[in-house]
Amino acid sequence: MKSMGINIAAVLSLAASFLFRGILVSKAHYLMAAVLGNDLQKAVRTAVSDVYKESFFKSVSRQIRRSRKPVTILFTDVEDSTAYWDEYGDLDGRLMIDLHNRLISPVIKRYRGKIVKHIGDSIMASFKSPRNALKASIAIQQILEKRRNEDVAFILRVRIGVHAGKALVEGGDIFGDAVNLAARVQGLAKGNEIYVSSSTASRFKNENFALTKVGNFLLKGKQTKIEIYKCGWRHYPDLIAGIEQNVFVQVVRRQKREFLIYSCASIGIIYFLFLNYLRYFLADKEVLALLSLRLQLILDARIAIPAGLGILTLVAVFLAIRTKTIPHLALSLLKGGFGLAIGFLLFYGPAHYLHYLLGPDWNKTLHQSDHLFVEVLEEKVNLHRAPSEAAAGIFKVPKGTILLLADVAKKRKMTWNKVLVGRGEYGWIPRIVPAKIGVPKRRLSIANKFYFTYLDLGALVAGLAGFFWGVLSFRVRPI
Repeated sequence: MKSMGINIAAVLSLAASFLFRGILVSKAHYLMAAVLGNDLQKAVRTAVSDVYKESFFKSVSRQIRRSRKPVTILFTDVEDSTAYWDEYGDLDGRLMIDLHNRLISPVIKRYRGKIVKHIGDSIMASFKSPRNALKASIAIQQILEKRRNEDVAFILRVRIGVHAGKALVEGGDIFGDAVNLAARVQGLAKGNEIYVSSSTASRFKNENFALTKVGNFLLKGKQTKIEIYKCGWRHYPDLIAGIEQNVFVQVVRRQKREFLIYSCASIGIIYFLFLNYLRYFLADKEVLALLSLRLQLILDARIAIPAGLGILTLVAVFLAIRTKTIPHLALSLLKGGFGLAIGFLLFYGPAHYLHYLLGPDWNKTLHQSDHLFVEVLEEKVNLHRAPSEAAAGIFKVPKGTILLLADVAKKRKMTWNKVLVGRGEYGWIPRIVPAKIGVPKRRLSIANKFYFTYLDLGALVAGLAGFFWGVLSFRVRPI
């Protein structure tokens, strides 16, 4: 009867969920109590709770089973690191760990491994291929020995354990017996040694990894002994050729985000400075005016601007994802570009819109152009060979293009600007198209000079201050 009562309660609960849907929980409980009675309401709530818990744990169990995958785990551990920290102190101890990570990390990545976590002076890495894991272990010992031969003060020795099996791969972490076994295997080794479990060693029967049996060991937490093999890595060919050390900054996830932000900010501020300042300085010199015009025709096009910036951003994202090392100077300069953008815009933005509060001195002209410029105000305006709408067209120019003014002419109530478009070649562009029946008057271009004010100078000084701050404040983070 109890079982039947629970089942009935579950059915009633399901029905109640439809009846009381959209009602506050407290009101729903009140209505259920009124309809079903207090005892039956408790039975309903208990049944729903049990069903929910069972469904919840089934879902979690199913997800855990799906995350179980074959993987090879590699553990490294620095021999006598505790004594090193005790003798040399925290600073030298941390520098030793940082050097250990910088030497080993590129090797793991070279052989398609992934660093799962740093555990004090140890590294836990995973590989899809047991062969790559063992080759990475050999390369780690080789690169450490090479460093010891080059620097007598370098005494770091590492023990390595490798085990292949199935583990739970969840997000950026790995759990399971395979991880525990790899850690136990590594714990048996000594400095400069690579130990491999028997199940892993059996996969290399046809390859010359110089594996020799060490013995049978009862590892902590295990009920049966496990065969352990030692890799004679000194007999293996060189695996570290081409791996650069201590030349580049190894990029961690946070530094990749910074690299992307710095790149986008640098690209943006360079383009902004070109549009608002540099192109006017270039166009003011007749020798450079044509070069400036060609750059504008490429950069100012409404399709080219977003497309170009989009491509550069995609390239920056791709490099941020794929790049494993970045030159220190490149990162510091990119942070300088970020500082330039921040410093310039923090000054220029408020000052540009609130210049009347700063006083007349800030608006005084510090430099003005030698020539007048014609700025195109509409998209795809046609340049004519003569000051007439019937004249042949030269090419169309996009909105925002600036051209060097050579002369002005009036033809049939229209004012035309004569502009330089090529070496010894000129074109004509109307200033205003008169109104016609049903068509309002349109301004196609405007002629003016370029003025560089104290306000602009202040923004550039603030930008340069931000640039030097960015370059000088960049620090290589320990890994």
